[in-house]
Amino acid sequence: MKKYLFLFITILGIMGLCSCDSKKDNGEKKAEALLTEARKMIDLEKFDVARLMIDSLRNSYPRAFDARREAIEVMDILEMKEAQHDMVINDSALTVVQRRISDMKNNFLLEKDPRYQTVGFFKDKQQPASSLHRTCLYAEVDETGQLFLVSVLTGKQLKHDHITLETSADNHIESTPCFSFVTDKTNGYEEQATFKKLDDNSVVDFITENAGKTIRVTCNGPNGNHSYDLSKTDVQSIIHCNELESAMRQEKQLKHAIDSLRMKAKFFLKKKEKERNGTKPAEEKILKEGPTDMPHSH
Repeated sequence: MKKYLFLFITILGIMGLCSCDSKKDNGEKKAEALLTEARKMIDLEKFDVARLMIDSLRNSYPRAFDARREAIEVMDILEMKEAQHDMVINDSALTVVQRRISDMKNNFLLEKDPRYQTVGFFKDKQQPASSLHRTCLYAEVDETGQLFLVSVLTGKQLKHDHITLETSADNHIESTPCFSFVTDKTNGYEEQATFKKLDDNSVVDFITENAGKTIRVTCNGPNGNHSYDLSKTDVQSIIHCNELESAMRQEKQLKHAIDSLRMKAKFFLKKKEKERNGTKPAEEKILKEGPTDMPHSH
């Protein structure tokens, strides 16, 4: 609010100082004064204020043709410098997120057989190795950042394709149909229904929000259903996987934002080069450097 009040007072002051000559020069002096202030705001990295000043110029002085032509160049400079500024901020945030991901992965095991898998899965070290051979619900995150919930049911041939979770009669949630379903008779009968977090109807969020309560899981299928209480170890493992998935998703978003900002800055820099036939080394450097991409320990 203070920013816009400052802007309003500044614009009024500029208009007042230049009012005597407005009819003679079609507002050129007022418009030029606004441009001068806009340049100062750009140097101070107050880009929103500078943008509002340029918009005010365009709306208030439609016949100040020289100033309006100059405003195009000033706006290009604003867009370029704002993109460069935001790139630096996002790159710093990316570094922090990647360090957090690297630390988090120390608590996970990467399971991947290069002979059969192009993408491996991170599994929480707290998750018992016997998870695949007991009735349970566990989570895993693949190397692309997708979280999967796996519902394992042993000894009962229900062909379950969805699950229900509840803490009480009025606090429950049901998943969407499973993403994949497999059976294994190697160590007795066992069936696994796998759900993607993106399609699980917020089951993962339900577990996270009710972590301190007893969560009852029911496997539902055409041949009946089976219920059991989700263990505290499994709850914590799912929460850890959810945290890893969230961090990896944030990393993707930051990289995408940096790439978009770089393309935007390059566009205006090339335009500036054509107009002025020269490139400043500092501007060139920030565009050539890619986003920080720290290696992650598995």
